Amino acid sequence: MAVATAEPDVVRTWLWTAGAWQLVTLLLGGAVWAGTQLADQLWAPGVPGATGSGPCGSTDSVNIQLVYSGQSIHACTRDRPICSNQDPSLFTLDNQLRSSLRRYILFIQFDGTFPADMSAQTIQLDPSAMLPKGPRESPPADRSGPPHAIIQVTPRDPTEGGFTPSSGAIVLSSTHGIFTGAIDAAFPTGSRPDRPQPSPSDSPVRMSGSFMCAGR
Repeated sequence: MAVATAEPDVVRTWLWTAGAWQLVTLLLGGAVWAGTQLADQLWAPGVPGATGSGPCGSTDSVNIQLVYSGQSIHACTRDRPICSNQDPSLFTLDNQLRSSLRRYILFIQFDGTFPADMSAQTIQLDPSAMLPKGPRESPPADRSGPPHAIIQVTPRDPTEGGFTPSSGAIVLSSTHGIFTGAIDAAFPTGSRPDRPQPSPSDSPVRMSGSFMCAGR
């Protein structure tokens, strides 16, 4: 009888131990995931994370191509991002993109706002038009003349300095508050207009693509 009662005790002990290890594994996994997400947001506060998976395609709301001297990189995000159109003098899109190589933060800002329904309008890129270079800088006071735009692309994993196209245009239109833009831009080959030092050798030379965002 002693042997018969010992076997169930051993089984119960083994099951309890296995369950405890599974619980510890789940807790550790959750802690690692939470720590990773927190660290990610510390480096990109307020920037929505990239969505979707796999190669970039027609289902992605933002889909851009960065052309380097030796390769081309597609970066995108699936879910339609929000573009801020509430400030009386600024229109901004700030979103994180995925790619097969690394992630990027795409920042686009116009020195004006746009109606919810608008036919296609070509807006020139002009980093020297006193546009703010980031979401935390104050806008310029004088905004006379046609609207201009600025684009910044910041590589992540690890985070590096952003790249700013020096010329090009965005063709922007809107339907019922949904904005669609087509980008065709070139990066400086010698010096950067937003920084005094020469561009690094790994700077992209061209950028093209499209984005769709919901204005609010």
